[in-house]
Amino acid sequence: MTRIILLVSSILFTIFAFAQSEEDYYDDNHMRYDDYVYSENFKSVKLYKSGFDLSSPVIELGSGQSLTLSFDDLNAEATTYYYTFILCNADWTPADVLSMEYIDGINEEYFNANTTSFNTTITYTHYRVQLPSKNIRFTKSGNYLLKVYSDDNPDQALITRRMYVIENRVSVETQYQMANSPKYRATHQEMFIKVMRSGYPMPNIYEDFTMVIQQNGRKDNLIVKHEPKVMNDEFLYFNTINDILFDANNEFRVLDIRSLKTPSANINTIDYSSAGYQVNLLSDESRTRYLKYDDLNGNFSIIDWDDPQISGQIEADYAFVDFDFRTDSVLSNGGIYVVGALTDWRIDNSSRMAYNRLTKSYTTSLLLKQGFYNYQYVYVPNNSIKGLSAPFEGNYSETVNKYTIYVYYRDQGEYWDRLIGYSTINEQ
Repeated sequence: MTRIILLVSSILFTIFAFAQSEEDYYDDNHMRYDDYVYSENFKSVKLYKSGFDLSSPVIELGSGQSLTLSFDDLNAEATTYYYTFILCNADWTPADVLSMEYIDGINEEYFNANTTSFNTTITYTHYRVQLPSKNIRFTKSGNYLLKVYSDDNPDQALITRRMYVIENRVSVETQYQMANSPKYRATHQEMFIKVMRSGYPMPNIYEDFTMVIQQNGRKDNLIVKHEPKVMNDEFLYFNTINDILFDANNEFRVLDIRSLKTPSANINTIDYSSAGYQVNLLSDESRTRYLKYDDLNGNFSIIDWDDPQISGQIEADYAFVDFDFRTDSVLSNGGIYVVGALTDWRIDNSSRMAYNRLTKSYTTSLLLKQGFYNYQYVYVPNNSIKGLSAPFEGNYSETVNKYTIYVYYRDQGEYWDRLIGYSTINEQ
């Protein structure tokens, strides 16, 4: 009976979460419909298509495909955690649909598959689970929020992650190139997109159609389209010059801490004490030219080169990594942020750097697990949520970025947005 009461409370919380005030967003207890970690105890959170840890968390409806969720709990004591799924609209507001309408089976599942770290300076418990379980089957396509919580407090999210269940009702054809306009040709990338309707009826496109284009894993510079420029019975075409235009950025900077015994190229020193490992990076500076090399498009992979005898996931150690970005003066009209999967692509206090007047540089420290990471520095003006790469990384149209296109449609009489088409370019 207690479990039923808690579950009902969780459902009611989900339905009415969007009504909470804007001030609540800055409270760590407020649940965000985003990739977020609500406690400093949880580190190295990854959600990906099972079998490839650099893939996007996307599965096909009715396919039997699974995702893998992994994370470390620095609390170290093994705990039973639960997870559930919340169906969301294209804009990541909760859909006005009860869980029994989009899940066949139970609405929550527990997992206690865990392993304690081995021979590490910072002790942690590693959790890994494939989901959904055999007791859960999705019946609707769309955006889903994965919510992890403890059994004694289902209303308090501990980890949330965005994931996608697609039904391939339409196909997406994309041209991806340097911008056509001379003004943007050297610094921007442009996309022309054709959505092949494949007989899928869309009687009310201008109100019920949504297309979202994402660059790498960023959410601050999404481009959302509702109205095609050309439309007929066969396709929807978005083909206006300068309409789908992204800053090209530069290739991501590389942080290689696969070994904490042998420093990689961009590491100044690695110090060890009773508190653990401290990694001091060489000072970064603004880049003034395009640097061509293969990267992970902002992602990271956990790898332990020092002592991989059992499993890198439980033998890999943690280190405090000090980032240092050198600049001549403090920026009074904005801030500098470290972005990438290592900070959940967040632009907030967790990724913001502080100015050190003694060293004339911006600094921050992140607790990271041994592995291979990508990151960039972006400038965010005051009162803005969009990061600008140009001041520190430059924008070069030769850059290889990952682009993902999500196509949604809300059928007549329905209360959620189906995810009817999906395409990705340059996924690692």
